[in-house]
Formats: sequence, C-alpha cells, structure tokens
Amino acid sequence: MTETLSTMGERGFIARLRSAFPSLSLVGDDAAVFGGLACPVATVDSFVEGRHFLRWWCDPEVLGRRLLEAALSDLAAMGASPGHVLVSLAAPGTLEWSWLCGFYRGLQSRGDCVIAGGETVASETLVITLCAVGEGGNPERLLRRGALSAGDALWVTGPLGRALGVSARMEACGGLHGPGLEPAREVPEEELELLRAFLKPRAQFREAGILIGRGVRCAIDISDGLLSEAAHLCRESGLGCDIELSSVPLFEAVRGSELEACAAGEDFVLLFGAPEGRDFTEYGFHRIGSCSEHEGIRITYEGYGIEAIDSGYDHFGPSSPGRRAGGPGGAGGGRHGV
Repeated sequence: MTETLSTMGERGFIARLRSAFPSLSLVGDDAAVFGGLACPVATVDSFVEGRHFLRWWCDPEVLGRRLLEAALSDLAAMGASPGHVLVSLAAPGTLEWSWLCGFYRGLQSRGDCVIAGGETVASETLVITLCAVGEGGNPERLLRRGALSAGDALWVTGPLGRALGVSARMEACGGLHGPGLEPAREVPEEELELLRAFLKPRAQFREAGILIGRGVRCAIDISDGLLSEAAHLCRESGLGCDIELSSVPLFEAVRGSELEACAAGEDFVLLFGAPEGRDFTEYGFHRIGSCSEHEGIRITYEGYGIEAIDSGYDHFGPSSPGRRAGGPGGAGGGRHGV
C-alpha cells in the first residue's frame, strides 16, 4: 500500500520526518527558538503548485533545493547569512511519503541552514511556504533598497532570463530528472542550459559578501524581473535609472527576446548600485546602467531608446493569469507582493 499524508495522518507524518531526518531535532515544540542572533533578518515566501512549479518538472529533491535557495535569496540580497527555515505545508492527502521524503531531503541540502519547524494542513492545492531567518550582523552594513545615490552605476551578478517561457520549454523536454538533470526528450543544448539553471538557482551569499567588502550598500535580488527590481531601487531611493539592454548578460536561449527576459523574473542574481569608478568585472559581474535624478526607468538598446513592454511580474496585475506554470507565459514570475 502506498503511504500518503492521508494514511499517515499529521502526527504520523511528523514522526516519519523526524525518524528519516535526525537533523530535525528542533521540530516538536510549539515554537522554534532562535538563540544568539544579534541582528535577526527574516523573510517569507509561498510557492503554489500550478503557478510557481509543477511536480513533474523534476525530482522532489531538486524542487526542495530550488525553493530553499529561492527563499534564502532574500537573505543574501540583504547581506545576511542563512540560519533557520520554517516550513508550512498545505497539501492534498494523496501526496505520497516517497515524494515528501525527497522534497525534505532537498530542503536540507545546505549545511548552514536548519529546518526548525513549521505547520502541516490539508489543502486541495499544494502550497509550500518557507520562512527563513538569518543573521544580519552589523545593521549598518546590511544591503538596502533605498541606498542608491545619483551617479551610481548599476550592476548584475549573473545572467538573466532563465524563467522566460519555462512552461513551454519544460513541455518540450518532458521534465528533467536524475542526478544530471537529464531531459526526457532531446532539446537543444542552450535550452537545456537554461532549464538546468532555472531548476538550480543559488542564493548569492558569496556575491553579497563581496559587495559588502567593497563598500556597496544597495542591492536587491532579481525575483520579479530586472525592470521591476530596478523600479524598486529607484522608488525607494527617490531616483531614476538608465539601463542599456545590450549590456545585460543573458542566457543564450533567450537572445533575441532581451526585453521579455528582463521582465521574466526568478533569476535570483543580485542587482546592485555602486559609486562610479568601482569595477566588479573581475568577479564576473556586469555593468548594465546608471542612476540619475530623473524619474522612472529609461531603456536603450545599442544607444536607441525603447519602450518597456512590462515592468515585471505582478501577482494581481492584468497579465498574471497568463503566467501560470501551466500557461503560455512562463513560470509564474516572481514572488513578492510588495
């Protein structure tokens, strides 16, 4: 008989988890205790099946690791370190133990992050909410959205576009499985590179450490699209910016769709501002524009002004239904409501 949440029950599921993963030693009390944090930094993210992911896309361990890195990305964007994660699982009773076991194995893929507790409830739709709490250290050194200055250069720490049209791309390859994330059906190499990057993002703690060490004070992770995140920085800092689209690093599979790639989201690399004259190319970062006192975002491509077709993902905007995981638009875009 296949074990599911319904056959195990909530208490049985928790008991099985603690037996299968001895590291879940903090799970069991009414609330988690985070001792010794000098400057706690917290974030929460929810992931809905059918909007942010589909289970057939990959093995459950890969999905668990992906969602963990996506949640921790906000901590990295602040310059905090990882610490503890609370997991809220709203799931149908038919969800199998074997899938859950793999998923939680993925959630524990980092040695510097502990699953400290959570909640389990019945739901017709699988919804996974992760609350991450990390150590911020000196609050004066944290990376903030509102710390841009006029004249600062804008940089990104890695290539963009991994979520563009991901649903159709997953349909074409039949999902990626196994240790090497191999596709069920053959697809071009550039497509495979994009999909593997989508399934294996990395919260950029190392890059954030470089920024703080170089005196950078303003950053944000690109979860809702480059254009949306640039607008966040400008709005919080009371500035505008100019972005040169031809300077934005992109995955090969999305070249020719530069503007769409910059609005797709879920890249989880960092966008940051730094004083003019500071060079970050030795770290593999790319300068894409600059800040000034004009209002809004101005976009050029090889010197010619262009109009943005989208400012990024909005969960409640008119374009959001077309971005469901099963729909034509993409992966479901970013995660933040504010």
